[in-house]
Amino acid sequence: MCGRYQFNFKNKDEFRKRYDIGSEFPYSEIKTRYNITPGTPMPVVTRHSPNAVEIMLWGMIPEWDKSDKPRGFINLRDDTVANKPWAWKYLRFQRCLVPASGFYEWKKTADEKIPYYFHLPGANYFSFAGLYNEWRDKKTYTIITTSPSPLMKPIHNRMPVILTKEEEKQWLNPDETEVDKLKIFLKPYRGKMDAYPISRRINSPINNNAEIIKPIDS
Repeated sequence: MCGRYQFNFKNKDEFRKRYDIGSEFPYSEIKTRYNITPGTPMPVVTRHSPNAVEIMLWGMIPEWDKSDKPRGFINLRDDTVANKPWAWKYLRFQRCLVPASGFYEWKKTADEKIPYYFHLPGANYFSFAGLYNEWRDKKTYTIITTSPSPLMKPIHNRMPVILTKEEEKQWLNPDETEVDKLKIFLKPYRGKMDAYPISRRINSPINNNAEIIKPIDS
């Protein structure tokens, strides 16, 4: 599961260049957030050549949810996305990139849960593989999760799907709609990634500053 992540928005030019974004760019609505929680409006990248950015709520509400107070999916498992017919529409036609600078996971021990911060060294941005939907008047998104990488495995049994830059282009390509070909992207990240324990201040959503990603002794 990926229930918290971080997004470091330094300046609009860096972000536009990183994601090859076209002229439509809601930069005034984008800001740095160190402790992103479900329900937060965040930028996602949709469509290809030129890429476009939209602000959506984290927690995808599928079309079949007719309740007055739906609970959106903050994550969808790779096996659900690949094998459940109701999810195929989103995989085939409604894929997005979820820009991030880092994410958090908790390691369970006999006595406590220890929070860890994960990031890609030297990269201010990387992308989760995401899906999105417009439900009534809300645009919502989810992050796909998969089995853990060797780095993640001692800490948690799931991790978000992280795409390489080349995979990002293919993931956004609207001409690719075959489920079997899209499944190949749903795998653990094998590139360089670092992780270290951080303060339990991350547990509270009100803590939203750079202090929470400072390493502490495990």
